[in-house]
Amino acid sequence: MAETAGPHPAAAAGSHPAAAAGPLRVAVVGPFSGPRAAWGELLTRAADAHRDRGIAWERHDDRGDAGRAAAVAEAVTGDGGYAAVVGHFNSIGAGHALPVYRRAGLPLLLPLATAPGLLRGGGGGALRWCPLDTGQPAALRRATEATGTPAVADDGTDYGRRLAERFRAAWRTAPPVRRDGPAALVVCGTHFGAAATARRLRTAGFAGRLLFTDDCAVAEFAGLLGADEARDARVVRLRGGPYTHVDAAFGCLVRALAGAPGARGGRLLAALRAHAGLAFDADGDPVDADSAAGWEVVPVLRAASPAAGPAPGPDVVVVGAGVVGAATAAHLAEAGLSVAMTAPGPGTASATDWSGGLVRAYEPDPAMRALAVRSHGLLWGNPAGQSAACGFRRTGSLVLLGAGDVEEAERGLAQLRDAGVTADLLGPAEVRDRWPDLAADGIAGAVWEPGGGYADPPATAAHYRTRALRYGATLLPGPVVALETHPRGVRAVTPAGAVTARCAVVAAGSGTPALLGDRLPVRPGRGAPRTKRIRYAFFDLGGRRLPAVSDLTTGMWGRPQTGGPAAGGHLTGRPVDEWDVPAAGGGQLTGEEIAHIRSGAVRRWPWIGQARYLLGRFGADLYHPDGPFLGPLPGEPRVVVAACWSGAGFKTAPGAAAEAAAAVRRLLRTDHADPTGTADTGQPVPPAPTEVIR
Repeated sequence: MAETAGPHPAAAAGSHPAAAAGPLRVAVVGPFSGPRAAWGELLTRAADAHRDRGIAWERHDDRGDAGRAAAVAEAVTGDGGYAAVVGHFNSIGAGHALPVYRRAGLPLLLPLATAPGLLRGGGGGALRWCPLDTGQPAALRRATEATGTPAVADDGTDYGRRLAERFRAAWRTAPPVRRDGPAALVVCGTHFGAAATARRLRTAGFAGRLLFTDDCAVAEFAGLLGADEARDARVVRLRGGPYTHVDAAFGCLVRALAGAPGARGGRLLAALRAHAGLAFDADGDPVDADSAAGWEVVPVLRAASPAAGPAPGPDVVVVGAGVVGAATAAHLAEAGLSVAMTAPGPGTASATDWSGGLVRAYEPDPAMRALAVRSHGLLWGNPAGQSAACGFRRTGSLVLLGAGDVEEAERGLAQLRDAGVTADLLGPAEVRDRWPDLAADGIAGAVWEPGGGYADPPATAAHYRTRALRYGATLLPGPVVALETHPRGVRAVTPAGAVTARCAVVAAGSGTPALLGDRLPVRPGRGAPRTKRIRYAFFDLGGRRLPAVSDLTTGMWGRPQTGGPAAGGHLTGRPVDEWDVPAAGGGQLTGEEIAHIRSGAVRRWPWIGQARYLLGRFGADLYHPDGPFLGPLPGEPRVVVAACWSGAGFKTAPGAAAEAAAAVRRLLRTDHADPTGTADTGQPVPPAPTEVIR
């Protein structure tokens, strides 16, 4: 029999778009009784926190018993009236239940099941919020570097033994457990089993520090362990505490159902992905699932103490759901600052959503080139690493030069080579010989970067947003509509409430002027920044092999599309003289707009004159002839701005974000959080941003 943890149907009427049909029903499955009930309390707490949302949270008790999980899943799916399931807590039980939910097409949200391989190759149907157990050993090893590798013990349960084996495999040199041996010992197992094991080890004479795995990160564990023992013990837990992940899953489901109350099955899973803030792989795991960044080691007593009232607010609010905002939030969170950031969704349109994603290190403007080169070192220059999660495709990059561009290109090539970027200056004849399907008429040369190409801009933003969340960042309750001076620093106003912080970063693209108004410095004789339309089309590439191209002589750009929508096509962009446009985008072009792009494209890609049109897109960005705003604004509230990229911001985003984060740290004088005096990139914190507000 299910318990209803949500509102009574009568009380929910009118609180949701689907109220006329009664509240939506969600099954919450977990250990609400038995020895694991402390974990079920987290699910109950989250359901209580999300009351009055037009959702009936109906609890189903599996007691944390893997053997009961499939039977509970059969009962839930047999009901036929649920929109989704949140749970199970136990990874083994979730593995037994998942095929049942998949057969029924019932989406499963897993906030706490941390076992590796749970979703791999199973055909989808579920999303997991937490990182995997593989990150626990690295987090504990970091915490014990000064005392050496700990020994490993388990509580005798199957769960504890498997976890202990994972630790020993990761460390390889874990010492044996002896009375006179190691300075620290990790006890793997359930929270009650680990407490009993720790007491036995103490009785047997072990005198070193005790550390415990994540099942012990619940309030009742300190009591089971005993006050004296708990005082010095440590526990590894999901960063921010396990409740943070439970609440995030509940909140995501609330947002998804509010936006699409009729969505079920695959449609609901797609809506959940859109509202989660995290980036997921095809199986439903977070893209950073194996990273240790999602784990932290804290005193047992800290894990046992509930928060004493609401937190005072973050150090920094980052406004902007695009790649620059997400990357800035990631840099700040990794540096140890508390961060709240804009979540993607309605009201947070960004140029990132519609960017063509071209990536290279060469830029004709020296300041932008410095950011592009730094971005190469931070992200794009490692295609087998983080950039793979960003959908990076190495097609090579050509920048076509006019006669007046060659001298600067020669200076730029020296800068690229000094930074380890492979690049060459080609003549027009060599361009024609290498790429006969690319016309070289009217060019004086080209900068060729074999390591250039393109990436997936929304995936890149999601990658950085996921990193930020793993390091403890939180999502704002809605889009920021105003920034106000506050005694603490700044008050960020959203439709769902306000958040106070010590300062804010505004990386809101075309929305920046509306937030900052006349605080953006006036540049004499140049006017204010303005929004401008960006438009491109995909034409059938016909199997041709071409690099990414940026043409300084015509302003056009293009690249192959090797996967996803319009795969086998060629993205082709042509500048348009359309200004002061809304900060929005779309996926439909008119016949006149397609013809405009095609008529310009034939100058560089003659075959496009007869190529089949596949699809098109349009967006907007903030433009100014003097380049971007990047740095702190004078006056109050305290704000660092990173905007006005004039259509060229994607490739430079990692470097720009690192500069913005360094500016925040200077503004807040928080370099004491980094005693080495270095930024999170490992490079010295520069005395000023590469490109300051001019």
